[in-house]
Amino acid sequence: MNQKRIAHLLHLFSAAVAVVGALFFFWYLPHVIGNWIETVATGAPGWLYWALAGRAWAVAALSYLALGKFWSICTRIGADNSFCRENARAMGHISILAFLAAGMIAAVDIWLYFAGLLGKIQAVGHFFLAFAACGLGVVALALARLIQNAALLKEENDLTI
Repeated sequence: MNQKRIAHLLHLFSAAVAVVGALFFFWYLPHVIGNWIETVATGAPGWLYWALAGRAWAVAALSYLALGKFWSICTRIGADNSFCRENARAMGHISILAFLAAGMIAAVDIWLYFAGLLGKIQAVGHFFLAFAACGLGVVALALARLIQNAALLKEENDLTI
C-alpha cells in the first residue's frame, strides 16, 4: 500500500472519529448527564448540569485539537514526509492534550466523589477513563520521540547522499 492510500485511509478514519465524537460529546453525553442528575443527584444544584456538560465540551475541544494535529500528520504522510520534525512536534502536542484531558477528567471526578455526587463504582469507571487518556498521552509521547529520532536519522541520510 502506498503512502497516499495510507494517508487517504487515515483521513477517512479521522473524519469518522470526528462524526462519532460529535455525536458522543454533543448528543449522548449531555443526555447521560441530564439523566444522571435526575436519577442519582436529585436535589443537586442547577449549575451542576452545566459544569459537567462544560467539562465534557472542554474535553471535546482538547480531543478535536488533537484530531486536527493528527490530520496534519496524515497529510504529511501522504506527501511522503512521515518522519519529520513537524510530525514529532504534532505528536508531542497530542500527548500534552491527552494529559490535559486526563487531568481535567480526574480533577472533576475527585471533586464529585468528595462532594458525594459520584459513587464508588462510577468513580472507578471514571478513573479508568482518565487512565486511558494518560495511556494515550504516554503512547503519543513515545511516538513523538521515535518520530523525532527517525527525522534526525533521515536528515543525516539526506545530507550524506
